[in-house]
Amino acid sequence: MKIGIFHATLPAPGRKVGGVEVFVHRLALSLVDAGNEVEVISFTEPPAGATYTHRPLFRRLPFLQKKLFRLSLLPLLLNFLDFRRYDVIHFHGDDWFCFRRPVPSLRTFYGSARFESRSATSAKRKIAQAIVYRLERLAARLADWVIGVGQEAIELYHADAVGKLFISESMFFPSAKSKDPTFLFIGAWEGRKRGKFVAERFLADVLPRAPNAKLFMASDTVPASAAIIDLNHPSDERLAEVLRAAWGLLSASTYEGFGIPYLEAISSGTLVITSANPGAAFVLDNGKAGFIVADADYSKTILDVIAQPGLRRDYEAIGLRRATAFSEATVIAEHLDWYRQAMARFNKRI
Repeated sequence: MKIGIFHATLPAPGRKVGGVEVFVHRLALSLVDAGNEVEVISFTEPPAGATYTHRPLFRRLPFLQKKLFRLSLLPLLLNFLDFRRYDVIHFHGDDWFCFRRPVPSLRTFYGSARFESRSATSAKRKIAQAIVYRLERLAARLADWVIGVGQEAIELYHADAVGKLFISESMFFPSAKSKDPTFLFIGAWEGRKRGKFVAERFLADVLPRAPNAKLFMASDTVPASAAIIDLNHPSDERLAEVLRAAWGLLSASTYEGFGIPYLEAISSGTLVITSANPGAAFVLDNGKAGFIVADADYSKTILDVIAQPGLRRDYEAIGLRRATAFSEATVIAEHLDWYRQAMARFNKRI
C-alpha cells in the first residue's frame, strides 16, 4: 500500500519535541517495516535513519511555520499538493481547509482543542484553542475515516475508531532501578504541564523527608538545586535510560489527550504519579495501573512510594501488564485495517 502521512513537523534535535510528531515518525517506520511504501509530508526533515521517504512542505514559504499561518494559510495551500501518488492520505493536523482530496483520507485527533482551551492558563490560548476546536470539527467532516485518541475525541468528532499509540519496544523496557529514590518529570515549567508545581512539591515536601531523593527534569526551566538534575533536551536514548532507572514518572498535567510518557513509563517498568486528565485515565486504566491523584495528595503519594517498596513493585508489575494492550503489532494492524476501510468508503461515495 502507498501511504501518505501529513504532519507539519517531525522530531528534530535541539528543540522541544511534541508527542504527536514522535508518534507520526514511529508510525511511518513501522508501516514501512510491515511492507508498505510510506511518504511523510512535513516542514522538518526526518530524523537520521528514517526508512520512509520524505516530501518537503513548501520550502520556499518558511513563514508558514508560524502559528497564525499554520492555522490559516497552510491548510488552504494543501489543496495544491498532489495526493494522487498515494492509495490513502493520513492527516495528523492542520487540514481543515483541505477540500481537494482525490484519494481516501483519514484524520487522527489526539484529544481535543476544546479541552485544551478549558485547561489553558492564559486568555490568549483559551481563545486560540476554542477557534481550533471549531476547525477540528470541520476537519472531521472532511475525512473518510476519523480516529479518536481519548474518550473526548471519540465522542466530539464521532470517530470511526479508537486510536491507540505505541512506543519503541526496543528502547522502553524494564531494567534495574537506581539505588536511591529517583523521579523524572517531562514537560513545560508553566502551563498545563505544571513543572513548577512538581518541583515545588518535591523540594518542599519530599526532599526534607527523603534527603537522598533526586528529581530529573526535561523542561524549559529547571530550578537550581543539588537534588534536581537538568536533562537539557535529552536524546530519546538518554530519556529512556533515565526512565528505566527511575522509581516513578511525575506528571501534573491538567490535560493530555493520550500522554505518550505514561506509556513509555509503564513499558519501562516505572510507575506513574499524575494529576487527573483523560490521557492518564485511558493509559493507566482509570488508576488501576498508576496513581491518579489530587494536588493535595501528590506529595504524600510520592512519599508512600519511597517508604513502601512493595507498593512500588506492585504498580510496576500492573503497569507492565497494561502496556501490552498498546503493542506495536496491534496498532499497526489496526491502522492498515482502517486504511482499507477508508478506501472502501471513499470508493462507495464516488
